[in-house]
Amino acid sequence: MVGAIYLLVMSVLLYNPDRKDKQEFISEFVIRTEIFEEIFKDIKSGKMTTPEQHYLLLGQRGAGKTTLLLRLKYAIEDDQKLSKWLIPVIFSEEQYNISELGNLWEKIAEYLEDYHAFAGITEEMAPFIQHDNYEESLFRILIKHLDLHKKKIVLLIDNIGQLLARFGELEVRRLREILQTIPHLRLIAGSPVVLESVLDYQQPLFEFFKMIQLKGLTDEECIALLRQLAVVHHEEEKIERIIKNTPERISTLRTLSGGVPRTMSLLFQIFVDNEHGSALSDLEKVLDAVTPLYKHRMDDLPPQQQKIVDAVALHWEAISVKDLTKQVRLDSKLVSAQLRQLEKNQVIEKRATNTKNHIYLLRERFFNIWYLMRYGRKQDRNRVIWLVKFLESWCDKNEIEKRILDYVDKVKNGLLDKHTLEVYGEVYSFFQNIDIQTKYLLNENISEYIKTSTELSDDDFYKLLDKKLLEKDYSSFFKIAFERNVSEPASRERAFLYLKKSVPKFEPELLFNKKADLIRYLDNNSMSFHTLFCFALSEQTLMTSIFLQKADSVAAIINDLVLFFQYIKFTEVTDEEMLFFRQIIYFLLSGGYYQLAIKVSKAIPIADQDVEIWNKVITYMASNNSKEILSTLGSEIEEVMHSIVNSIIRFRKAIKVRYPEFQLSTLE
Repeated sequence: MVGAIYLLVMSVLLYNPDRKDKQEFISEFVIRTEIFEEIFKDIKSGKMTTPEQHYLLLGQRGAGKTTLLLRLKYAIEDDQKLSKWLIPVIFSEEQYNISELGNLWEKIAEYLEDYHAFAGITEEMAPFIQHDNYEESLFRILIKHLDLHKKKIVLLIDNIGQLLARFGELEVRRLREILQTIPHLRLIAGSPVVLESVLDYQQPLFEFFKMIQLKGLTDEECIALLRQLAVVHHEEEKIERIIKNTPERISTLRTLSGGVPRTMSLLFQIFVDNEHGSALSDLEKVLDAVTPLYKHRMDDLPPQQQKIVDAVALHWEAISVKDLTKQVRLDSKLVSAQLRQLEKNQVIEKRATNTKNHIYLLRERFFNIWYLMRYGRKQDRNRVIWLVKFLESWCDKNEIEKRILDYVDKVKNGLLDKHTLEVYGEVYSFFQNIDIQTKYLLNENISEYIKTSTELSDDDFYKLLDKKLLEKDYSSFFKIAFERNVSEPASRERAFLYLKKSVPKFEPELLFNKKADLIRYLDNNSMSFHTLFCFALSEQTLMTSIFLQKADSVAAIINDLVLFFQYIKFTEVTDEEMLFFRQIIYFLLSGGYYQLAIKVSKAIPIADQDVEIWNKVITYMASNNSKEILSTLGSEIEEVMHSIVNSIIRFRKAIKVRYPEFQLSTLE
């Protein structure tokens, strides 16, 4: 709750810096210092005995215009020489009660009365307000009182375009005339867009101002801002570590925020606490707060430009005209023309490439964030790409892993609402260069529609199994393995090869009673990872049981396998599976289990091209009348059969060497 209140207060101060303590504000003023020094130096050097140069600060919302104007105000007030004769009069962005030029003089008069003891000025103005030429009368009174107090004024007006739009053309010309001829007033204004009245030579303010563009912060300015924000949030050590070890993150963060100070401050506040849920909620509160502004921005655009901005915003990364044309289904020449207009109005930013084809993106990245959060489709992973980019720039691999594990823990304990769970699940699904176990845990705790993006690759999957086997974490091994889909032949082939090598690594006492597990998984009705594990385990334990002459165990293993074969739908059999079937028969014949070999041979539900040979081998080895059997064979089959039989005999001899007590089974 405290954090939410703090963020709410900080949000208010971000949008209303004048509410911040003056000394705190000055100490935190660490960017745009060169522009401030340039203008303030000019103010100090001017005596205003004749009209001075007027300034227009241009920059998108959040670029620092309001902050810069307020810093100039405080500097003038704190300068012992200037403050004796110069009064800074500051107006905020919204001046809804100024609709005529005369209203401006009224508000200046009120300001002088309220803050600078200009007694009686509004009372003197009052009788003239209803007159036709009241503006001229009010202005004369204002100048008279300024002369009386031996004062001059610096007008600091934010969003002057909004103010001028309420004035008629004659009033704008009148204002220009006053500022050009009367040395009592100097204007320093701000605007988020280039004013038509400044660009058009036919307009009254053409080439009137000295214009200063507040561009996106440089890396050096970003560092200065981050250091100051770190002091506020007590994160100095972390920021210094980032600056020293991974300075490229600063550039990424600058790109993401568009170098807009307000956006950087918002992102810093929201993510510096490494939390889930509250951070996202706080961000959405801020985004809700700017919704009227951004919605108004969209509503002001013509339909075709709205369509283009929508496509650019949802794409997030810079997009070419060619790709944009496909998205909006408009002629490329028309798209290019609309992009030029959007660029002129500072909605779209054009970026050059190595070719003649430029790429385009939204100039204000926070606007893009707002648009993705508000209009991005649930199934579109791009709707959270901004958060991914931020985390990539802000956190190293270890920090990302900690965040993901914290997220998994909160999901397991039901501490996240559905929206937060889905958003962060999508965000973390983008991170591939993380520990395979972390990736697995993430995949286990995200929505189904995201899982395809986070599923372990085959290589990672087997690395994770190796890790669990090395740790002797058999329960995790089985859980991870048995959830894997290996229905495709190539997947089964690799899985079987892996398991045949891995099964011997298990501790013997933990090679559990398979029968219960076999029965439990019979409903799978497919060649699952569990099936292949049971096959590999059967092959291993069958061979051991034969060596150690455990006839009951051999019979139990074969009965389990035959039962299992009845439930499995064999379609395309892999080479490893075929080898397994043959190996089982080979082992049984080596141990003298002829009837069990016949049972297996009949149970295998496949059409093996060698099945006739194996049946002959089994019959031959189990029969007392081998000559009669040989007489029925063709020469080619007889040769192959003899090869198999000889191989089995050699294998028996090898067993005998290792296990001197070994005898052929007398069970049959």
